[in-house]
Amino acid sequence: MSPKKQKKSPRGGGGVITKKKKKNTADPKADDSLEAPAAGDSSTAAGPDTPAEALQAERDDLFARLQRTAADYSNYQKRIRREMAEARNFANTGLITQLLSVLDDMERALEAAADNHGPDDLLLAGMQLVHDKALDVLGGFGLEIIEALDRPFDPEVHSAMLQQPSAEHPPQTVVQELQRGYKLKGRTIRPAAVVVSTEPEPPRAGDEETTDSGEQ
Repeated sequence: MSPKKQKKSPRGGGGVITKKKKKNTADPKADDSLEAPAAGDSSTAAGPDTPAEALQAERDDLFARLQRTAADYSNYQKRIRREMAEARNFANTGLITQLLSVLDDMERALEAAADNHGPDDLLLAGMQLVHDKALDVLGGFGLEIIEALDRPFDPEVHSAMLQQPSAEHPPQTVVQELQRGYKLKGRTIRPAAVVVSTEPEPPRAGDEETTDSGEQ
């Protein structure tokens, strides 16, 4: 038998025919997911680069929170102590305020008795002792009398009920006390009711002529 003839390459080469590789016709956008993450991705664009730095940032944040909490708690303790001390100091304010009317009645009774009785009257002396004793007891709880007569008018401790022209006193001076005022441990619990002086009115022309004719 005659040997079989080998087929030659169409290009005249002597090599074996090989299949051509097909080109990748897939969508080039299919591999976009493998590219670098977008700039807006906060997981990689910002934040610590290493676990140690992440722990350090978390520790600093917790420490700052702890400092703020400790400062708030300290201020809370100071405020509570201040409020408790104030509550203790002025716990009897309501009771003492009610007793002021009793002192007012005793003072009016003493004034009326002084007009009809002499200073040696035993009843008058006894009422005066009771009044003074009541003031001493209340003074032990911090009650103080507000000085008003002949003092400059002070709206913090005085309540002006009337105004009276006066040439003997400077303007805004207390010339009469209608009701006594009191303080409790420095706080005004009842201002003094007073009459305040004002500038005297200038004489009228008719009054001057009458005065001159009277002098002549």
